[in-house]
Amino acid sequence: MVKKKWVALLISALGIALVLGALERASANRLVTGTSFVMDTVVQYSFYGKHAQEARDMVAQELSSIESRMSMHLEDSEISELNRNAGKNAVQLSEDTYELLSRSVAYAEQTSGIFDVTIAPLASAWGITSDHPQVPEQSRIDALLALVGYQDVQLDPDSASVRLAREGQAVDVGGIAKGYACDVARRIAQECGVKSGYLSIGGNIMVIGEKPDKTPFKFGIRDPRGTPNQYFGVVTIPDLTIATSGDYERFFEQGGVRYHHILDPRTGYPAQEGLMSVSVISPDGAYADFMSTWLFIMGREFVVENLNNFDCGLVAVDLENRVYVSENLKDRFFPADQTGVYQFEGTP
Repeated sequence: MVKKKWVALLISALGIALVLGALERASANRLVTGTSFVMDTVVQYSFYGKHAQEARDMVAQELSSIESRMSMHLEDSEISELNRNAGKNAVQLSEDTYELLSRSVAYAEQTSGIFDVTIAPLASAWGITSDHPQVPEQSRIDALLALVGYQDVQLDPDSASVRLAREGQAVDVGGIAKGYACDVARRIAQECGVKSGYLSIGGNIMVIGEKPDKTPFKFGIRDPRGTPNQYFGVVTIPDLTIATSGDYERFFEQGGVRYHHILDPRTGYPAQEGLMSVSVISPDGAYADFMSTWLFIMGREFVVENLNNFDCGLVAVDLENRVYVSENLKDRFFPADQTGVYQFEGTP
């Protein structure tokens, strides 16, 4: 009798263990999704894990905090305060705002000012992201070009303060902030135990691991002349971030000319160097964001010539519908053009 009792208890214990194990696995595979509007774009969340909801809430809160500190369009942001004090006083910034601005200046130096956050006065004059975009008079463009110069961003690392040297100058970190936000989101989600999921901030997508069933997440790269749901290629990017810059997201047309929001500091006009879009894939979201902007401005000839010379993956589309894919993406990029208009170079 005693032996039978112990056997029954053992079977019961095994049953409980199996149930608990199944519940634990179900908890680990729990999917939490959601959307919000922050940083002037739609944000989509998709996290798996026991604490996925906590991760989603914490990430959403931090993205709002980043916007409140770094947006030049919010009057009480740190960046707006810095811009108001141009030519006057230095402004002390929070640690991460200072870090991002310092990094932006370093990228400006590396690109000889092609990527330059002091382009802000010109961006405001064009107003392409506003309700009333316009082509400024050439005299206005010339006057504002004189204010563009990353060398005038005076950084003081000891006090984490920054001063703009000349009155009328302004900075806009929009060309790098969404990629930086992807990095922050990854850190927060992983600290919450998320090992699988992704986050989309506008044209930037951050991925953590693979799906719970061990298959990779797949993402379409948008057709720059199609609808938001049309894409010409598919990529798998485990533990990476993809950032895309193009002439299709924010633009207006006048006199048969497309004017988009990515301005060339050399001319004061939207970049017109033969590309429709550039996608950059990297483990560093801020770097990917910066690179996609810089390469789009540099243009087709430069990108094609240096396609395999950077420590990141590249997918570029030119105005003749040719798609260029870097060698290091050959196992992760798959053509998926349903229109038949695109020609693929450097793909499997």
